[in-house]
Amino acid sequence: MRERRETTLTRKRSLAGAIALVAVAAMVAAGAIYASSGDDGRSQGANQIIGSWELTVDRGPQLPPVKGLTTYTRGHSVVGTARDRLNRGPSHGTWEHLSGRLYADTHVFFRFDPATGAFLGTQRVNETAELAPDGDSYTSVAISNLFDPNGNLVAGGLRATVTAKRIHIDRIPDQP
Repeated sequence: MRERRETTLTRKRSLAGAIALVAVAAMVAAGAIYASSGDDGRSQGANQIIGSWELTVDRGPQLPPVKGLTTYTRGHSVVGTARDRLNRGPSHGTWEHLSGRLYADTHVFFRFDPATGAFLGTQRVNETAELAPDGDSYTSVAISNLFDPNGNLVAGGLRATVTAKRIHIDRIPDQP
């Protein structure tokens, strides 16, 4: 009888150990799936580009700076607008995390003649951005190419620098 109790106790301990082993394996597998999901842990904390930004594009001494808004989505899309809406439409593109606080994006927008509204072609912007350590600002270098309505390169290698600050919520005391 005593042997039967010890055998039953041993089986219960073995079963508990097997359950614990399965639980640990499931947690490790969940962590591996999360790590390979492409999020690279940047969805939490200050080291993320996801969000909306107010920016200034400095195009050099011959052209005035352009003010704009850009949003980086969790799905790796980027959408932007500029104050210069007579010359261009909204931009659409994609972004990726390079390493540390470095990110790259490419976005495209339509260009228009401000006097006539005629379609002039597109502008493709390739950008490398470095997020500040606090995650509330970034600076970037951008190189763009201008294309005519048929997709032919009109001008290439146009450089600009961008400074941006994150848009935060300014809460109000009023409630509906």
